[in-house]
Amino acid sequence: MAIYHLSIQIISRSKGQSAVAASAYRSGEKLHDERTDEQKFYARNVQPETMILTPSNAPEWMKDRNRLWNEVEKVEKRKDSQLARELNIALPIELNHDQQKQLIQTFAQNQFVQKGMVADIAIHRDDTNNPHAHIMLTMRNLSEDGFGKKNRDWNADFANAKENNRGYVKNSEGCLSIREQWANYANKALEQAQSNERITHLSHEKRGLETLPMVHLGHVAHDMEKKGKKTDRGQINRDRQDYNKAVIDLQAYRRQKEEHLKKMKEKEKQFSFSTDIEKTYIQKAASLVGQKVITLEDITARHEQLRKMSNRHDPIERHLYAEQQQFLNISNYYDRVRDLEREIQQNEEKVDELKKSLNPFKLKENNMMKRRHLDKISDLESNKESYESSIQNHKESLRFSTEEEFYERYQEFSQKKENRLHQITYEKKQIQVETKVLLQAEEALKTAKIREVSSHYPDLKTAGKYLSYENALKLEKHVDMAKKTPVTLSVIEKAIKNQEDDLYKLKKDLKIFQTEKDHLNKMKDQVAKLEKTEQGLNKLTNNPGEAAKRLVSKKARQHYEELQHEANHYRDNLKEKGYKGPEDLNKRQGGIKGLEEKVVPRIEKEIKAKEHTIKTISGIFDAIQQATRSQEQAQQRHQLRRVRSTNINRSKNQGPDLSR
Repeated sequence: MAIYHLSIQIISRSKGQSAVAASAYRSGEKLHDERTDEQKFYARNVQPETMILTPSNAPEWMKDRNRLWNEVEKVEKRKDSQLARELNIALPIELNHDQQKQLIQTFAQNQFVQKGMVADIAIHRDDTNNPHAHIMLTMRNLSEDGFGKKNRDWNADFANAKENNRGYVKNSEGCLSIREQWANYANKALEQAQSNERITHLSHEKRGLETLPMVHLGHVAHDMEKKGKKTDRGQINRDRQDYNKAVIDLQAYRRQKEEHLKKMKEKEKQFSFSTDIEKTYIQKAASLVGQKVITLEDITARHEQLRKMSNRHDPIERHLYAEQQQFLNISNYYDRVRDLEREIQQNEEKVDELKKSLNPFKLKENNMMKRRHLDKISDLESNKESYESSIQNHKESLRFSTEEEFYERYQEFSQKKENRLHQITYEKKQIQVETKVLLQAEEALKTAKIREVSSHYPDLKTAGKYLSYENALKLEKHVDMAKKTPVTLSVIEKAIKNQEDDLYKLKKDLKIFQTEKDHLNKMKDQVAKLEKTEQGLNKLTNNPGEAAKRLVSKKARQHYEELQHEANHYRDNLKEKGYKGPEDLNKRQGGIKGLEEKVVPRIEKEIKAKEHTIKTISGIFDAIQQATRSQEQAQQRHQLRRVRSTNINRSKNQGPDLSR
């Protein structure tokens, strides 16, 4: 299963560490440490998969691992210098190698490289059950020349990543961002790989788990444990596994107890609204499925199981009858072969008799008879070969080689078929019986639910038995409300009317707002048209050439008059609409905008809520009304039957009319 592990450390000279040596160990490459003039190389059985990611402004030489970390060593002058950050991250084993590489590369690029860090990544797969990645990160700003000042702002992302770590900014708002982001990236990759596994950065305590988390072994302890040597960390994990097993057993017991109490409570509720015969039906169905309490979901599940059992019977019966037909066919073939052999023998005997005949006067006739019998023998042998070929074709499928074996197999099959069909017949009867019991229990449970729901609604005290199960489920959602206030048809009608009145007012307010908005938009549009028209008039009025042109040109004069008429038309319309100038229009439009941003969303939300409430209350009303209407119709039918019965009895008592 996918596990979460992300640890962060500082590679520092104060701990006797070297950035070059650290990179050589993680990458599996031979690097030369220029500061100490030493070759750093650590042989590995499985060569790590490595890559270096650099920001867009980084010089090309930073992709050279050897030069990169030697430059880091050169720029750091102090004897306790912090050289690099390192992340050790467990990769999900549910992902293949390419998916793991893509995941760690995307995570490093987005979280570190885009902020200006160089990321030296090494993926270790020495242990197939523990694939993990090391990410070494630079700590200084970059320029085209190389490294600049330490970037202290980056510290916040890594703060408090591990308890008691040094060199981090404490109590930062983003203190767990890296750990949380890794969980998000990994879970997205798992989802894309169609895996159901997920990881989380949260501790067991924060997740509300009673079990204790395992501790990370590290490669040294892991190798020792693998060789059978016990370590302190390994012992901690073993102790925690024993503790967690006890906790899980206890949790399972709690769940079983809670489930049992829940079922007992459900059974008590069922029986409190059931008759004695209905209780018997429910108990019989519960015993069939091997439970103390049965629900409608249990009955549906058992119905589905019985349906699948029943569906298996027909194919088995068809197969048995098909196989029986094969045996019958082969048996007929053997009978036919024997008949043909007998006919062949009879014809051969007649040929022998004709050969022995010495009468010279019948020689021609005998030859003709002999030829006829020989042709007959040939036809019979051909037919015999055909039947024998058919028998041969079935030997492998029916598993026999001789005629004696065939009849033995036939007898075995007949007995097997009889036993299997007898079993199927028995199962069918059992399915019928069990189906009947389940249907009775289902009806009893539904009736109990109807009675339970009806008990909370005054109008259903007598009409409850006419309530459908579907409507009972609808009413059950509002039982809490019915317990507080008697929910009768008159109360519901009044509630619906009140809600509809409120809804009408809300929609009216919304319509008034929309009308005012449309009115102001039209006013704004006409103001724009008036301004455009007045600009055209001013241009014509203030231009001496245009004024002279109007004196001699009827068309120019007519165009000028049309503009004047159009401007007057817009002014009259705006006056009718209550236009008081651009300041007033802007003020009113500002008010409308404020309403649109703050008030209208609230009104629309209230309208949706009212509509939902009306729909809900109407559903309650319809359910109760349907039950009471059904009760009235049943009473009318009963009254009509009584009247008819009375009339029939009266006519019988009067006897025949003898006066006619």
